[in-house]
Amino acid sequence: MRIAVGFKVTPDYDALRPADWERLAAAPDAAGRAAATRYVRRVPGVFDEAALELALRLRDARAVDGLETSLAAFTIGGPEAAPLLATLQALGFAAARLDPAGGAAEAAGAGADLDFAPANTADLVAACAQRLGGDVLLLGARGGPAGSGLVPFLAAEALGRPCATEVTGVEPAQNERLRVTFAADDGPMRATVTPPCVLAVGNAVVSMLRVPTLKDRLAVRDAPVAELTPEDLGLTDAAARAGDPVPAGFDTIDRGRAGMVVGGATPAEQALALYEGHLRALLERA
Repeated sequence: MRIAVGFKVTPDYDALRPADWERLAAAPDAAGRAAATRYVRRVPGVFDEAALELALRLRDARAVDGLETSLAAFTIGGPEAAPLLATLQALGFAAARLDPAGGAAEAAGAGADLDFAPANTADLVAACAQRLGGDVLLLGARGGPAGSGLVPFLAAEALGRPCATEVTGVEPAQNERLRVTFAADDGPMRATVTPPCVLAVGNAVVSMLRVPTLKDRLAVRDAPVAELTPEDLGLTDAAARAGDPVPAGFDTIDRGRAGMVVGGATPAEQALALYEGHLRALLERA
């Protein structure tokens, strides 16, 4: 069995300062947004990271039963994903990166901002999965802030495969099948699926990617990462997926709460100060 995992690397938005959010809100395009976040580290989405770890655990579980499993991981974007791709190679993945702005496809518009273009992204994900092969395609249910959650479904449709969403666990079953645990309206449920299929990973219990050993890193330090372009995958008609909405800007949500400092040396004095300075007027108006 071959398992392919698609992931996305995004800036660590939690590390941005208020001034950076203002620059991000004023950014006119993807290049401006990248400039506003260039100094923060790049991290995988929490669902994508869970998908990568679930693939490793599924490989380990199949190895106990003597079943052979190969892993592949790919991302769509620029060189900012290189550190994570190197880590995945050390963990046993065959790594690949698709540059959406590569080759002549850039002139056709394939290099446009994909952050808010789920249809375009799904086309690229499906093409990557076909190129790398894979009986099972694991994707994060949503790809970071403002993710639409549409990509797994659109990619499954393009591949002609069934899609299970909000997956929280995957285990091997007999006859090359899988037992998939997923969250439903009535609570956790389990189903047995037959590959090929697409699994959209949600709030999995396992959400942290393991860390490779130094020995594993040194063993693949010279291993190349496959570099792909839309042209390599036969995606030269970028206009086929036009019409995705493009955001005009970003704004932070002020989650601060109004408060007051109550003076007084003792709890009784503080209670009296709170009553006289704030609560008394409210009660009288009521």
